[in-house]
Amino acid sequence: MSYFYLVLAVLSITVARFLNMRDPPPIMGVYTRPGKWYFLKFLIFFSMLHFRKFLNKMRSEKVEANQSGYGVKSRSSPDQMDCSQPLSSDEKAIDAVYFNAASKDGQYMVVATARRPKGVINGFLYLQLPQVGLLMSPKLPDTTLQQTKEEEEAGVFGAEGLKLEPIEPMKRWKLTYNGKMRLSEAPEKELSVVLNAEWKSNLPVFDFDTDMDPSPVARALAKETWSREFFQILKEAHQSHYEQHGDIEGVVTIDGVKYPLNLNSMRDHSYGHKREWKNFHRYALHMGTLEDGTRFCASIVSCPINFSQIELGYLYKPNGHVVPLQRCDLQLYQHGEDGTPPLDYAFNFWAGDKKYCVQVKVLHTPEFYIADEWEARVVERMVTFRVNGIAGWGIAEWEYRNTMGKVQH
Repeated sequence: MSYFYLVLAVLSITVARFLNMRDPPPIMGVYTRPGKWYFLKFLIFFSMLHFRKFLNKMRSEKVEANQSGYGVKSRSSPDQMDCSQPLSSDEKAIDAVYFNAASKDGQYMVVATARRPKGVINGFLYLQLPQVGLLMSPKLPDTTLQQTKEEEEAGVFGAEGLKLEPIEPMKRWKLTYNGKMRLSEAPEKELSVVLNAEWKSNLPVFDFDTDMDPSPVARALAKETWSREFFQILKEAHQSHYEQHGDIEGVVTIDGVKYPLNLNSMRDHSYGHKREWKNFHRYALHMGTLEDGTRFCASIVSCPINFSQIELGYLYKPNGHVVPLQRCDLQLYQHGEDGTPPLDYAFNFWAGDKKYCVQVKVLHTPEFYIADEWEARVVERMVTFRVNGIAGWGIAEWEYRNTMGKVQH
């Protein structure tokens, strides 16, 4: 009997100590760490995500926008996804497409158009050619473009000479630009540029609503403090997002001289009720192609209103089979938290139960700002990769919250 009371006393003390444990403070006041309920919360959300993915397989009809995500698709067919989406009534409504591309011989392209209310486009174009240098669209670092009334009513992804047009859902896009661009090395010099290119792919789409491994999402959510308000914000801030790798071929004519383009590319499409750039603390996205045909995306995003740090990504094997990222050990607080991203660094990620060691060397680092008050500063880094010893090329996009307003350049 005395043994029973001893065990009961030890158990009571252990439970009392556990309940009185304080969660560790966030690193640098931003990045939350696992608290005492972390493992239970992880199991709850891990199970819920698996259940929602199961439900998604059982349904074929279109779901409402506020029901998508975390295992459930936003649309029932590629045709409904890979086109311009109706903007919500929110002043921060978003429907955005983005393409980046790189080649082994040093060509780089990054182009994006985000449809916002009142015909505003957050758009830009970068083009790096070894024979010419780094070209940038004329308004950069500002990315605010204005559509014509006809472009706005047609839901065009473009403005002011820049246009990204879906031709065949999940297969082909047309990328065009006709206008001036400036040389990064001599910003006062403007060149006449005509871009005609086509993006093509036969690779599968990776839909972040349904295709992510549940573990990174469950880990990220389990570290946060749960409340009714937290889950309401999580629901309101959700955006559907999918990515797909492919290739870009075309021609760019610069001051009358034609240059062929042949690049490996990643594109994405995001849409949702709203995007508030003020909510993002920072992120680091890595997207690349390797010599053996492997393609990948390995990213860390810090949006403290939802997740102080979440691991995102996937990997295409050389045969085209895509597997979700399971883990990434890049810690944002250890890399460029002061606003200066590293130029030579490494990290690991796991996908398909295999470890990938990524070495990054940065070649070019143009910057731009997004939104009315320049709430976000983005460093669009053109890089080379070495992954498990295999050479590669691509883009490493690092974003920071900008609190300085519109900066004079």
